[in-house]
Order: sequence, then C-alpha cells, then structure tokens
Amino acid sequence: MLRFEERITLKKKSLTATEEKIIHQLKVQDKPFLLSMGELAMLSEVSEPSVVRLYKKLEYQSYQELKVALAQEMADMKPSSLEIIDIAKEDTAETIFEKMADQVFQAMALTKEKLSNERVEEAVQAIIEANRLYFFGQGLSATMAEDGAHKFMRLGGNVLSVKDPHYQAIYASHMTNKDVIVAISHSGETTNIYEVLTMAKKHGAYLIVITANEHSSIADVADNVLLTQAHETKRQSDAMISRLVQLVLMDTLYTRVAAEAGDDGKKKINQSRLAVTRMKK
Repeated sequence: MLRFEERITLKKKSLTATEEKIIHQLKVQDKPFLLSMGELAMLSEVSEPSVVRLYKKLEYQSYQELKVALAQEMADMKPSSLEIIDIAKEDTAETIFEKMADQVFQAMALTKEKLSNERVEEAVQAIIEANRLYFFGQGLSATMAEDGAHKFMRLGGNVLSVKDPHYQAIYASHMTNKDVIVAISHSGETTNIYEVLTMAKKHGAYLIVITANEHSSIADVADNVLLTQAHETKRQSDAMISRLVQLVLMDTLYTRVAAEAGDDGKKKINQSRLAVTRMKK
C-alpha cells in the first residue's frame, strides 16, 4: 500500500491550491489523525467537501482510512520513547490521557510487527473446526477470557470461559482432539495455567496461547502462540495496555471466524442479539 507522501507525489500535478492547504495542515499538525473532518477543514480554511475530494483523489476509501494510515505511518517513523510517554506526578489529566493514548499506539505498532498473520489464520481455522471452545485465564487475564467467550458465544456452539484453576483442571482432564483452548497470560508464567494446559495437551486439545513472552512456559507447551507487546512505565504497569491489545486481538479472531461462518454466522449473531434485546426494557 502506498504511503501518504507517495500518494501526494503521484497526484502532485493535479492538486489544487485548496487541496495543498489541507495537505499542509496534515503535515504541520503533531497528531493529524486525531482531527475530525470539520476541524481539519476549519484549520485549512476550506470546506468539508474539499477534504472529501482530497482523500478520494489520494485514493483513500474514507476519511477514517486516511486518519488510520497517517497514524500507522507516524507510529512507524516516530515511535515514542518510554521517557516521553512515562506519566509524571505533575501531569494534568489531559497530558496523562495523551500519554496513555501514545502507549496504546506504541503497543499496537509493536504487536502488529511481532504478530504472525499465518498463526492468526491457523488459530481461526482451529476455532472453526472445534467441537468445544474454552477460554482460560486467571487474575486480570480471566476478564479477557470472559470477554473472548462472550464474543464467540454469539456464534453458537459450545463455548466456555473458565477462570477457577480447579474447574480448568477438571475440564482439561476430559478433553479430546476436538477441543480448543484459548489461554491468556501476559507473562506466560502463570503456574496453574501451565499445569492445566499441559494436562489438556496430553488429552489431545489444541492450545492457542495469547502472551507477550514467546519464550515462556505456556508458549513452550502451546500449539499456536499469538504474541502481543506492551511496555511498562514507571508510574503504570503494562496491565492496562496489554489488556487493550489482547481485546483487539480477540476481536480480530472473532471477526475472522464470523466472516468465515457466512450467512449462517450472521443468522446466529442476530439471534444472539435478539435474545439479549428481549432482556431490556
């Protein structure tokens, strides 16, 4: 895919003075990807339709696609150092929010670089073929397991979130080669998770592990390791950032599986939505 500057170069001869003003603003702003279309138009002293004409001329499908492309390119060119994004005692709420956004940005960029698309697709196929799908996690990772199960339940089938290590052990002892476990552990060294995964593997279960440590104990026992990345700063652990990255990865798996399910998947998702809607006033 062509980068923003490359697209401008290709269209340079056809750019109008109005479009040049918009491009200038996109270049001089520190974070142009945070601007709404109205804000960009106001700063450029042009109309919103002029912004629309520009992103279409540059062959972006939408203004959102242009913003995402700019964000990704800036993350590649200027990754924030830990010193810059570390939260200081004197920081205002606005500054802290901006720094946390930068941390998320950096974590997403690092994860994108580290994550294997081939492994993601293998995980998708394993989930599709599973008779039973389990999500294992403990502590904060248990909430990620519950979120994952909640998503995949919408597609029907046998989906369970299990956070109690005793329950995990019981389920693991009865698994077969038709079962798939998605285990979440940022460190990859949660002892109980390692023990139940080892037990489940002996019974033939397929193990998908979401972790930041590819050399961890649970990564060693896994059939498929999906790596996430998040840095720790002085005043904030990486727990919050890692959870956000894990959520995005879980959403990616769910969206791919739902897409592969086709019309039947859409029917089941709508059926699930209707069931929940009936519980509301």
